[in-house]
Amino acid sequence: MNSKYDRLFKTGTKEGNFWPAFTDILATILLVILLILITLMFTKQQEIEGKEKEVQEQQEIIDSLVGYERGVIDQLAKAFQEEGVDVEIDKESGSIKFDSDLLFDYDQAGLKPEFKQQLQQIIPIYASVLLNDENRGAIDQILIEGHTDSDGTYMYNLELSQDRAFSIVSYILSNEFGDFANKDILRTKISAIGRSESIPILVDGTEDKDKSRRVELKFRLSMNSEMEKVLTDLDN
Repeated sequence: MNSKYDRLFKTGTKEGNFWPAFTDILATILLVILLILITLMFTKQQEIEGKEKEVQEQQEIIDSLVGYERGVIDQLAKAFQEEGVDVEIDKESGSIKFDSDLLFDYDQAGLKPEFKQQLQQIIPIYASVLLNDENRGAIDQILIEGHTDSDGTYMYNLELSQDRAFSIVSYILSNEFGDFANKDILRTKISAIGRSESIPILVDGTEDKDKSRRVELKFRLSMNSEMEKVLTDLDN
């Protein structure tokens, strides 16, 4: 008889202890889940704050680069104005565009005499601004870019645009052109590039062939590793 009651008693004791133990386990599990969620939220918040800081730093670098470029463009515009040279400078890119029909005979790469005179006025001023003590370290390249319209084959236009750009660079660096301030520095930074018909001038979505036939004089700023990384990230 005692053994029977002992079994019942013992059984009742185990069932009585089961629910408190289960509640403790459940509370522990919920606490762990809560801690995991808090950790994830904290980590996510740190990622967001880190991303916002990175974006802010990138924007500061871009603003610095753009601000310097605009400053150089303003210097160029002022220098040409003071010398009384009528030149239209793109306020966004700083490029100076020349109409190819005024520079070269049709299908030719030899410079017209009147364009040589124009270069004699423009290049010394251009070099005096971009390659002075203040700016020369920030200038990576000075580019002469030849462009054509879409008439003819791409390869023919590529060769023509390259020849025209090269003839301009050759004349600028020649003895015929004469000496001017910073000519030796310009020699190390100037490049001739043919673009063929790859960058046409569009008006209302249609190519303006007269404007597409052109030569552009432009500059490219040097960029440190941080700037290059920002621009790479933007491209991606």
